[in-house]
Amino acid sequence: MPYFSWYEYETVLLVIIRITALIAVAPLFGDKRIPAILKIGLGVLIGALLIPIMDLQPSGYTTIVGFMLAIILEAIVGITVGFVANILFMGVQFSGQLVSLQMGFAAAQLFNPSTENNVPVVGEFYYIVSILIYLAINGHGFLIEALQHSFVAVPLGGLSFDGSFFEYMTGLTADVFLIALKIAAPIFITILLTEIALGLIARLVPQMNIFIFGFPLKILAGMLMIAISMPIFGRVFQALLSTSELNIERIILLLGP
Repeated sequence: MPYFSWYEYETVLLVIIRITALIAVAPLFGDKRIPAILKIGLGVLIGALLIPIMDLQPSGYTTIVGFMLAIILEAIVGITVGFVANILFMGVQFSGQLVSLQMGFAAAQLFNPSTENNVPVVGEFYYIVSILIYLAINGHGFLIEALQHSFVAVPLGGLSFDGSFFEYMTGLTADVFLIALKIAAPIFITILLTEIALGLIARLVPQMNIFIFGFPLKILAGMLMIAISMPIFGRVFQALLSTSELNIERIILLLGP
């Protein structure tokens, strides 16, 4: 039976912890419909594939307390990278909430098992389409590559960040609203034009009940615009995904020493 030193066991465990922490919050992988045991198994599998091709160094912690600290640091690295990758999808779901509100679908909600929250139907639709595009253009493959790169930029137990990290993370969190507005803009404009048209009709035909007439009209206009704007949504999502990938690379560098 081959003999492995404590430092080798420590290295393998820390690698798996970083990978599993990322999987727990990353888009698609972090879906709460996926059992925890499968996420851990996926983390072990990815770790088994990455460890032989990486030049890893022990964390340098020689005590139990130091090793526990290294575990916490590795979990922070994984969660941070996964959270940055998931910001785009937060913006996608938020755009669906804004669109549903403008169309009058705010009361029509579905239970999303991935977040354990009720979300508007449009938000869930956008989220599913964005996941399919993400898989089609190998976004999950880039995330694994970024994970591999993180072990070079941030050695095991080598997490180090300063004020610029928190400033950058604050800006990324604020980008959720910007992403939502970019995706929802075509529907917003359509609903606005519909509201203007309804206002003109109300002035020209005061006898007409604009509320009863306008409610289904806004839904119809919004649904038609969603269908028409799907190709635009795909291109916008790909552009936003490219920006998200740059953000992931940047945040990994900010986590390094």
